[in-house]
Amino acid sequence: MINNPYEVLGVSPSASDDEIKKAYRDLTRKYHPDANVDNPLADLAEEKFKEVQEAYDMIMKERGRRIFLWLRVVLGQFFLWCGR
Repeated sequence: MINNPYEVLGVSPSASDDEIKKAYRDLTRKYHPDANVDNPLADLAEEKFKEVQEAYDMIMKERGRRIFLWLRVVLGQFFLWCGR
């Protein structure tokens, strides 16, 4: 389990979705198993590749959850207001 997915991608927690996506793409290109076939450290590159993927998934799930919760609160307040 990754402690700080933002650190793995080399971005700050306040980074935009586009900045996160760019960092993710750059790192997956760098550590992709096909790009490291003749590399003696191919096993380490593959581990890093998987770590980068996991970090990106964690960040996107967290951000999606935050948006969902925010919408739930906003819509709940709206429907309370409309019910008056």
